[in-house]
Amino acid sequence: MADVLVWAHGLACVLWLFGGCARDAVDGSAHCEAMAPGDLVITELHANPEGADGDGEYVELFNPGAAEVALEGLSLTVSRGDGASLQSHRFVDGSIESEGYFVAGNAAPPTAHAHVDYSYEGALGSLRNSDGVVSVWCGSKLVDEVRYESTTDGRALELDGRLAPDHELNDDAGHWCPTPVGTSPSFEANFGTPGAPNSPCGGVELEEGLCLDRGARREARKPVEGTVAITEWMANPAGDDSALEWVEVRFDEEADLNAFELGPADDALEAVVDGEDCVPVGAGAHVVFGASPGAAPRVDAALDFSLGNSGPKSIVAGSKGVVLDRVDYDGTASGVSWQVDSEERICLAESSGEYAPGNAGTPGEPNPRCPPVVSPGTCIDRGAVREVVHPAVGEVRISEWMANPAAVDNRAGEWVELHFDQSVDLNGLSLSDLTKSVTAIESRDCVAVAAGAYVVLARSTDPAANGGVEHAVSTLSLSLNNTDEALSLSVDGVVLDSVSWDRASPGVATQVDELGRVCEAMDAYGDGDLGTPGFVNPVCA
Repeated sequence: MADVLVWAHGLACVLWLFGGCARDAVDGSAHCEAMAPGDLVITELHANPEGADGDGEYVELFNPGAAEVALEGLSLTVSRGDGASLQSHRFVDGSIESEGYFVAGNAAPPTAHAHVDYSYEGALGSLRNSDGVVSVWCGSKLVDEVRYESTTDGRALELDGRLAPDHELNDDAGHWCPTPVGTSPSFEANFGTPGAPNSPCGGVELEEGLCLDRGARREARKPVEGTVAITEWMANPAGDDSALEWVEVRFDEEADLNAFELGPADDALEAVVDGEDCVPVGAGAHVVFGASPGAAPRVDAALDFSLGNSGPKSIVAGSKGVVLDRVDYDGTASGVSWQVDSEERICLAESSGEYAPGNAGTPGEPNPRCPPVVSPGTCIDRGAVREVVHPAVGEVRISEWMANPAAVDNRAGEWVELHFDQSVDLNGLSLSDLTKSVTAIESRDCVAVAAGAYVVLARSTDPAANGGVEHAVSTLSLSLNNTDEALSLSVDGVVLDSVSWDRASPGVATQVDELGRVCEAMDAYGDGDLGTPGFVNPVCA
């Protein structure tokens, strides 16, 4: 800041000492000891209102600090550029909150405009339209000062809104401009931004890597590797792909979308934000980029490339051409998004609810866990993957079968019963007949049975359709011949048991009792056929 006014102000007050200047310019309040240059910043002044100046004049102050600043005892002074014609006013009350604006106006209540926070009631006379100096003092400390050569009728003089308010930046006349054309009037035919962030001055280019935060320029925060993750994407929505595709990205640290890029390949990254205003995202935020505002319940920014439905595809996230994350996928399922869960596993979001009719996923929300990966010989037991427990030879036998039902249609009422001596899993067991037809029990979940259990496989698991067989655990796909038939039970190619028959009596199951003897069933079940499906077989006579 220029030093000439410090001397001029002090000299003028000595000359005016008996006229009362000392009351306004010298303050003994203790908080002046803690005040420093730049604790308040002059950011705007309106010295040349449309029509008669007077009541429309004001000076705007900004508090850049983290704590509230009390104005009582501080002085506002105005003068010519050479220090002459100095006038001063000491604030009697008022305060400015952190990062807040405060407007001191000339008009006295009740004629003061709504944007005026404090009136100095003509104590400074009329602000100069040219060759002026405005200063803020705390006792003998100069807190801030601005000089101006000229003003524009009806337009305030503003510190460039692209700059963060600063007591050194506002020393440069090149950082000031009349309120630009296109700004709404602040009162009557006068233009300015009293009590609010300033307008950007025309002709000031925003440097690369900078963005505007509440009108002030700052460096855009670039996300770095390890803090960005592509977490979900809808490549094949039910509906118009060009309008309903979306990509979700999680940010683990604060960043600005101005410095973020997305694309379908490492060499095809494009910025996701075109405007100059900073677009910040908080740590932990899930940001949704959509092909249109209706692509998801919440769309935060535009998605400017197509994802594609078939073949190997990629989505790449980056910053300034540096790749931060990448996902690769092959193919899609209509109306189901791909997702990455908390364990970095990729899967279709088939277990998620619908966020729109026909479309499942969780755009903008944390993803559910992907189902466990089930490899051959394993199954899921209460959410955890474990080895399948297969029965050994001698631990399971075919204990009863209905090849020729009479109470219902032959195809609907057939069933086979297995008896287990040990606790095992049904997963991987298969039944085959003489035609090599196979019924295999396949499930991602472990299908466990206890020692001593009788398990029924039926053509239908519905008792109303299968002749009254209750609690069939699996569907029997192969058909049992009434004559000259054989069944084999196996696992991993090892035959565990087998049975055969020459003829099956109508409506009568064939059973094997505890002694291994084969005979026709004697007890009725369900709709009237004979057999004990799922229960202990009676002793053969």
